[in-house]
Amino acid sequence: MKNIIKKIICIMIAVIMMFSVCSAAFAAGDVTPVIVVSGLGSFPLSLLDENGEIDEDAQVFPPTSDGIVKVVGKAIIPLAKALKEGDWNLFADGTFESIYADLFDAISCDEEGNSLYSVGTNFFDGNVGSYPETFIDTDKTDDEIGMIRGIAEEIGAENVFFFCYDWRLSPLLHADELADYIKAVKEETGASKVTLVPASMGGTVVNSYLYKYGSDAIDRIIYCEVASKGLEMVGELFSKNIEVSTDMVFEKLFNMEKGDIAVQALIGALYTGVEHIPGAEKYIDTFLKNFVDALGDRAYNEILIKSFANMTGLWAFCPDSYFEADKEIMFGKDANKKFIDEIDEYHYNVQVKSEDLMSEAIANGVQVYIIAAYGYMSTPLTGKAWLQCDNLVETQNESFGATCANYGENFGKNYEALGTVCADKSHNHVSTDAIIDASTCAFPEQTWFIKNNRHIGLDYGTDCQKLLVTFINAEEQLTVHSLEEYPQFVSLNLKTGKFSSLTGSKIKLDIFDRHSNIFLRLFAFIVGIVDLFKDLLNL
Repeated sequence: MKNIIKKIICIMIAVIMMFSVCSAAFAAGDVTPVIVVSGLGSFPLSLLDENGEIDEDAQVFPPTSDGIVKVVGKAIIPLAKALKEGDWNLFADGTFESIYADLFDAISCDEEGNSLYSVGTNFFDGNVGSYPETFIDTDKTDDEIGMIRGIAEEIGAENVFFFCYDWRLSPLLHADELADYIKAVKEETGASKVTLVPASMGGTVVNSYLYKYGSDAIDRIIYCEVASKGLEMVGELFSKNIEVSTDMVFEKLFNMEKGDIAVQALIGALYTGVEHIPGAEKYIDTFLKNFVDALGDRAYNEILIKSFANMTGLWAFCPDSYFEADKEIMFGKDANKKFIDEIDEYHYNVQVKSEDLMSEAIANGVQVYIIAAYGYMSTPLTGKAWLQCDNLVETQNESFGATCANYGENFGKNYEALGTVCADKSHNHVSTDAIIDASTCAFPEQTWFIKNNRHIGLDYGTDCQKLLVTFINAEEQLTVHSLEEYPQFVSLNLKTGKFSSLTGSKIKLDIFDRHSNIFLRLFAFIVGIVDLFKDLLNL
């Protein structure tokens, strides 16, 4: 009898253990782990010590304030000489060597694309719950860390991971590292698949992963303002097409400060003053043009090419329409074959075929979401500065093909969707401000646009973050027609973090879309004065 009881107890214990294991397995399967794939420069590049560890006191990129002050100090006398003699080469003679040596030499790569020095960035093992307290317990709400905070609160820090890499190197190399990382995440969590959330440059890494490893290990991909199709700005700069003007600079300053109306008021006042002082704008434009004409070639040869031309990672940003010509401009006939083969492999098998790789993933059951942004002009260094963008990446590229009006312009009230991908006019793939036509996107039903959202601006506590979490939690593929609260086109209120819809059949043009127009300058000035008096009264 005792033996029978023992057997029964053993069987019961075995059954309990079996259910415990199954419960743990089901629990692990309830939440798909999320890997946020960082953009360029999430953490600084620093020299490594003799043990291969990051030397926090030896940051090399971004340049430290001490390094910048050192260079500026060296530039004062050469600048004075150049202005006195009217010869900008005197300025270059006294500063360019210092700019390269003090700011960029440490991050340079050799002709094969390998780092000249022992340089690295922060990498974290395990889930974000095991990272240093300063990582997650922070007041930071923007960029990847802000995204991670919101995701971790929703699904638990133990289910969130952050993949970082050295942006100077090839996305194909990072794809191998990501494959190992995904394997480690699956082993840690017991999950069969993962969710990838690439931000900015992370899109080049994720699509490189799709090219090399396929999508069997992926549950969904949420592209967050990615640069998978490159940056027109990089293509132009590699082409030596530098262009700077007064209106570019002021316009950029004005729209960068959308969240601070008082600063807008100051910039707007300065801009108005320059426009109304006879000959002022023409004088500044001439000065800038002469500066670029005089020093452009030397800047390329003595700084840009030496610093950046041999970075395989940066070549991932060169759009297809520039690629071959830019290689000829940057290297001529002296290009290193190994280097060219590597950037060619990425360009022609990943960047050019991004949409095909994504389509193959979708066919394999992967949910795909694309978040793009607009409402800003690009960097005021080239003629492409007026392209619609998110303050860095052009909207047409991060949306995989949207047709966009230039910054400060619109299609007009009578515009109709081009319909090259989606010809169904009932889908309303044109934003009501007549700036974006999503009917030409590679995936028009899976691409959302957020007006006024800055690059990687899916900030913690905002509707942007809620949209991201909605995609992470979706049981099946959502489309731009699935959710009333998240239509295809929305406008972000930078003060409240809330969305308002820009989706519908009726176009309503906004006179303030050229943000430095005289109406908004006057409005900014009035609000700035009101805010000033409020601050004084509070004192």
